[in-house]
Amino acid sequence: PMGRKGEQMNDIRKACVEAIFSEFDDEGDAIRPAYADRWDDIEARRSLGHIVGFIDIDVVDLVDIVIDTINKEL
Repeated sequence: PMGRKGEQMNDIRKACVEAIFSEFDDEGDAIRPAYADRWDDIEARRSLGHIVGFIDIDVVDLVDIVIDTINKEL
């Protein structure tokens, strides 16, 4: 059995993944097309846990999303 702490960490991980995909779906600033507004050139593959294409990642914004999500889950 995973135990309570392991289950909590798994829930936090799932919430962080969902928050990152939501940021992408909302066309936020953390994950953007590398060129202009070419959103059609990038794709979310949720089943694989990937966002693919030529992207520009704002690491600070991405970390903020993860930290905010963890704080909400705790």
